[in-house]
Amino acid sequence: MLVSVVIPARDWDEHLVATVASVQAPRPAPTIDLEILVGLAGAAPTEVPAGVRIIPNPSGTIPDALNGCIAAAVGEVIVRVDSRCVVGRDHIARAVQVLEDPTVGCVGGAQLVLDRGVFGTAYAVAFNSPLLGPSTYRYGRTSGPIDSAYLGAWRRRDLQELGGFDARLLRNQDNELSDRVRSAGFTVWFDAGQVVGYRNNRSFRQALAHHREFGLWRMVQAGHGQRSLTPRHVVAITGAASAGAGMVGALRSRRTRRAAIALAGGAYAGAAAGAFASARRLRRARPDIDGPGFHPLGVALAPAAAAVIDAAWAFGLVEGKVGRRRSTTH
Repeated sequence: MLVSVVIPARDWDEHLVATVASVQAPRPAPTIDLEILVGLAGAAPTEVPAGVRIIPNPSGTIPDALNGCIAAAVGEVIVRVDSRCVVGRDHIARAVQVLEDPTVGCVGGAQLVLDRGVFGTAYAVAFNSPLLGPSTYRYGRTSGPIDSAYLGAWRRRDLQELGGFDARLLRNQDNELSDRVRSAGFTVWFDAGQVVGYRNNRSFRQALAHHREFGLWRMVQAGHGQRSLTPRHVVAITGAASAGAGMVGALRSRRTRRAAIALAGGAYAGAAAGAFASARRLRRARPDIDGPGFHPLGVALAPAAAAVIDAAWAFGLVEGKVGRRRSTTH
């Protein structure tokens, strides 16, 4: 079987080189042949590795890069891999095996953040835990149906019939496609054995801007008539708002202030410990990835980092909602 691996990338840099190397590493399923297509916005390298095709992407957007690669692909199965990722040796074989079930239209795995240092650890621990909301692909260890897959793999004929990725969406194009996969009667499947290493490689400010964009584009989707907020988003927002309001009310009362401070401190420590356990459990699922350990200060800062990142995402929602209202009144 021929599998087409599609990789959207801005530049041919060391991260992309590592990604391609992980895809081309010896695999436990020799019956699978690969072609690798890189939708590249920047300049192509002087020497392109064997088995890799460069698909120019003048617009520089992710959906255009993916659609360009898919149009040029000839494999029976399309597997998406991003340029900041390192996949396991069995990643592609597992995707092909799951897609042998005709009821499954898309399969994806878990996104393991590899960044370390103080902020890198804080981000990794927050991301690979429920602190940033109940998203299975960030910390789940049990396979099953989900609403949206990380990266994703599809049968090429199904992906073509669905029309590929929505080129209007600079963010969230993966979850929108998953909605169409499910609307077509297929299951979107989470394979807990597909743990993909991911390097955020962003500063704190860049990470906040990145998550703000995800919130903003949720509202853009609503403007296109697409699903914006899922039930898990509503639960997370409502729960956070209720907890915050209750804590503020308790702190304003002299009678409950001391108890509220003690409760908040205990809750913070519990959140840090729980998030660390979650992130470490996912990290242990990929013992083949070497790297530095978690920074203790980063672990302690993870709940605070998560709160700020959640706020940036919520700000993006508000910004997108206000933008939609302005566009309909002018």
